[in-house]
Amino acid sequence: MTVLITGFQVTGELLLLPIELILPVLGVLLIKTESPIRGLIYRSFLGSIAALIYASVGAPDVALTEVLVGTLLSAILYIITIRACYTVLIIKPKDFHVSEEKLVQISDIFNELHLQVKYLEKDFGNKASDYESLLSETTLAGSPHAVLNEHGIYIESPILLNELQETKYHQNHNLSINLFCNAKLINTNEGVK
Repeated sequence: MTVLITGFQVTGELLLLPIELILPVLGVLLIKTESPIRGLIYRSFLGSIAALIYASVGAPDVALTEVLVGTLLSAILYIITIRACYTVLIIKPKDFHVSEEKLVQISDIFNELHLQVKYLEKDFGNKASDYESLLSETTLAGSPHAVLNEHGIYIESPILLNELQETKYHQNHNLSINLFCNAKLINTNEGVK
């Protein structure tokens, strides 16, 4: 494709140059971003612009592949990953009854960090104080975990524990949140804060 602009011949590839220059910028932004949501947006734009360039230069099959695999499939997988990262799996003993008030409190504190809460009832059996072996099951891989029992919530991640303790909700309410480590639950014999 050749376009005549005020006496100069400009090819279609030259008209794509400004669009092509966006690709390295998006690539750098994608690599440097710490936000998963921004990363998803940058990756989607990157794939869409690449597909546009492929279609413009006469490679519709490559453009279609880029749209389907590079943009849609990677975006779907990324969304699934982000959703898993923003979900906390709280394991509670099958025989332990949690009041509605306590469930609302737990939901409120995690909502402040924009985290979803999912509960999983497990038969703790003889693992009542050995949560590390309980959480080492392969079916529990992925999300951050916590254990809820009569003493409170025991968080697997020290980083998540610190973030929860800094929330406004935790500072204004009396919800016991602790860390478990070294394969044994700490503070098992202490009462709830």
